[in-house]
Amino acid sequence: MRPRTRLDPVIKIEEKNEERKLREMAAANHKVKSAEEALVGARDAARSDHRRASSATDWMLAENAHTRALSEVRKAEREVKVATDEEGKARGAYTIAHSKAEALRRVAQARVDEILAAREKAESKELDEIGLVTFNSNGGQRPS
Repeated sequence: MRPRTRLDPVIKIEEKNEERKLREMAAANHKVKSAEEALVGARDAARSDHRRASSATDWMLAENAHTRALSEVRKAEREVKVATDEEGKARGAYTIAHSKAEALRRVAQARVDEILAAREKAESKELDEIGLVTFNSNGGQRPS
């Protein structure tokens, strides 16, 4: 059984923080994918040309629609940039949280190893003393 250390509650808190940062990073990644899909849709809409042989009013409406589509493309590009920046920040925050939690886990494992080594040493010493007492009680003779 793994002995408990005083770092265990701190590690638990840091692991929860690490998991939260991982979820935030996943959400930011999803937001980037959604923004990229919206950008592709806006670009496709802007590429289509609805002008045809018709009145000047229809051409003007088509031109306004095209201008609006281009505006939507620019807006989608900005949203992709913002989402990508947020993803980068989330990735950085997760990396920091993961590093911190991993460092605490290593320190705690080193402490657990020390505790187990001390227990093993104490048990070995106790067994040696029992053996010495048994040896001395038999007058220096080995038990048969």
